[in-house]
Amino acid sequence: MKVSYNWLQDYIDFDYTPEELASKLTMAGLEVDGIEYQAEGLEDIIIGEILEVNDHENADKLSLCLVDLGDIKEEIVCGAPNVEVGAKSPVAPVGTKLPTGMEIKEAEIRGVKSRGMLCSSDELGLQEERADGIMILDSGLEVGSNFTEALGLDDVIFELDLTPNYADCLSMIGVAREVAVMTGNELQLPEAEIAEKGPEVTELTSIQVEDEELCPRYTARVIKDVEVKESPLWLQQRLKAVGIRPINNIVDITNYVLMEFGQPLHAFDYDVLTENRIVVRRAEDGEKMVTLDEEERELDDDMLVIADAKEPVCIAGVMGGSDSEVTEETTDVLLEAANFSPASIRQTAKKLGLHSESSHRFERGVDINGTDLASRRAVELILDLAGGEVAQGAIDKYPDPVKPLELELKVERVNNLLGTELTKEQIIEILVKLEFEVIDQGSKLKVKVPTFRGDVSRGADLIEEIARIYGYNEVEATISSGSILQGKRTQQQSIKKKTLDTLTGLGLYEVSTFSFTSQQVFDRINLPADSKLRETVKLANPLSSEHEILRTTLIPNLLEVLAENINQNIEEVEIFELGRVFTPQEEKELPKERELLSGALMQKEEEDIWNLDAANFFTLKGKLEEYFAALNITDYEFISSQAATFHPGRTAEIRIGEKKAGIIGELHPDIVEEYELVPRTVLFELKFEVIVEAASDEVVYTELPKYPASTRDIALVVDQKVTANEIEEIIRKVAGELLEKIELFDLYQGEQLKAGTKSLAYSLTYRAVDRTLTDNEVNKLQSEIESELNQEVGAEIRQ
Repeated sequence: MKVSYNWLQDYIDFDYTPEELASKLTMAGLEVDGIEYQAEGLEDIIIGEILEVNDHENADKLSLCLVDLGDIKEEIVCGAPNVEVGAKSPVAPVGTKLPTGMEIKEAEIRGVKSRGMLCSSDELGLQEERADGIMILDSGLEVGSNFTEALGLDDVIFELDLTPNYADCLSMIGVAREVAVMTGNELQLPEAEIAEKGPEVTELTSIQVEDEELCPRYTARVIKDVEVKESPLWLQQRLKAVGIRPINNIVDITNYVLMEFGQPLHAFDYDVLTENRIVVRRAEDGEKMVTLDEEERELDDDMLVIADAKEPVCIAGVMGGSDSEVTEETTDVLLEAANFSPASIRQTAKKLGLHSESSHRFERGVDINGTDLASRRAVELILDLAGGEVAQGAIDKYPDPVKPLELELKVERVNNLLGTELTKEQIIEILVKLEFEVIDQGSKLKVKVPTFRGDVSRGADLIEEIARIYGYNEVEATISSGSILQGKRTQQQSIKKKTLDTLTGLGLYEVSTFSFTSQQVFDRINLPADSKLRETVKLANPLSSEHEILRTTLIPNLLEVLAENINQNIEEVEIFELGRVFTPQEEKELPKERELLSGALMQKEEEDIWNLDAANFFTLKGKLEEYFAALNITDYEFISSQAATFHPGRTAEIRIGEKKAGIIGELHPDIVEEYELVPRTVLFELKFEVIVEAASDEVVYTELPKYPASTRDIALVVDQKVTANEIEEIIRKVAGELLEKIELFDLYQGEQLKAGTKSLAYSLTYRAVDRTLTDNEVNKLQSEIESELNQEVGAEIRQ
């Protein structure tokens, strides 16, 4: 933000030099990023009056001017087309060095001597584009006076780099308030006195606020019979000094008050408003309007607009509409001073890619109780500079007035936190200087926070203010005291680390992909039209059409990674990602976030694999089982299932306890073709919160076995619908505690078996904790298992 040294002195008396003021502002937390001396290079420019204009005897396009410089008259040759007798213009006497680098010397131009130069605004560095002629000044300026002093150009401009918590300092008065604290001098605010002589304002207009949450206050006044014209020089110069282009007196006044109070205002041409009234409402989805920059904007129903009885005339808090702007033909003005939701303005400005001085302030928070004062100040200036008559009263829609926040502060806590020995009186003095209302309640203080200090919401904020004004450099260095606690990971952090370590140890590479995706990926993975995964959070400003929503599953991202590897001629890939997905929540601004764990395995086909059709599935399934074992998860099962993204008959739902934890399966052939992947690519996706709930990071040690184990193999032929899980449950039920381990080592489907059947071969390990098992005991168990399998699932023993 730009701050004028001269302008500040309208509100507070101080005798700091610009350099001293910059240092003090920086020490108070308002960092001065740069200092611009406006008069630099213009110190020797004076105001001259043209007394005579004669033709140059040797050049048709040149004039010979006799110029009065106050204490001397000089002849100056000039080629500008706008020289005329009586005109006053800046003059660079001989010896002057202009900001452009040009040095003025006595010269002979086409045989005629010239002493000095009549200057244009670009030659003085006051504008970038080339001027059409010399700079013509106000006729009331004194001849021979210093140019920069007469025009107020002897100013110093500070560029402040304000952090978001200094919203109250986005104005001249806000900065002046800080200077008042430094000097102890009284802040002098404009009185804003206006004489209301017109009809009642309610006879001229009405205000309807449809969304009080987005617009908690709206104030309107009407000024009739104004004269719209160029602003006086002092007003133009002040606006230029802080980087605002002058337009006309009405618009310039609204911008002046914006910079003075930090309260954005907007002036409408009253006569172009349909039915001369205002409606504050949400835009209709797809509604369009042309803003002041002549750009057509498409709006949506999350955006707040100021409308008349027919259509939007302003994007609330961001930019006005071109159809209702104040022009030279305007005679009647409706003046808006309002307060809007910071979140709403931030969202609207971001969606439209439109940033303005007004939106910048509303986004950070504007004092809702300063709205009417800024409105009255603007009316005061309009009556002074544009004439007219203001209607009696104001329409002020303010249904829920904001009261000052009350906080409690203990003197002991202030000193404990800062390491100081401030007295209660010193603390009260600092807070009162900052315009906090303080009530002494003995050992504690009751502090009322002014509504312009939206950044102060708790006791710690008050202590920060005390330290800032007391001076950080005055706080003595002290050694911190307190106990040191040993850090410890949370359960979730421990499980997450174990997950990453285990899966990478099993040969999978971790990947990290964008959280942004597009609706098109759901079609690519065959997701049904009614799937809840299609309910997404749309981004306000997407990077591209391919990154317009937040993801609801990690699978498309992993498929893109696999496809990229294929493009690099890499056909064997094992990857996983532990990442967040997002789903919208009804009546909540922010989406619900949860973590998923997904993985993929892609291998090129090899003829010597024990069972080509199912190899990848069981390989990845085995790695998941190893992962579960590492987390001490034992109560899990794989249940045959169906899902549109996966191959029919080669998909399983993963359950942990009674909860559905996720899915594993071979990718559907259509999706393999869509992404041009290797056939029989396998994926899994797990809800990480279910994993965390079931996992344990406790390490359980068991005694080494004292007695030897006995191993037997069993090969079964069963119907294809029978799952390996069903068979294993039967075996465990019959063998009981004597079964130490069961391992599936072969799966066969082929010509040697009857159609619709398959062969599974298991290795069973038996061990007793109190004795060595005999062959008779083991053989008996084997026979019982074979008999039970035959009865339960019709299994035939394959010899």
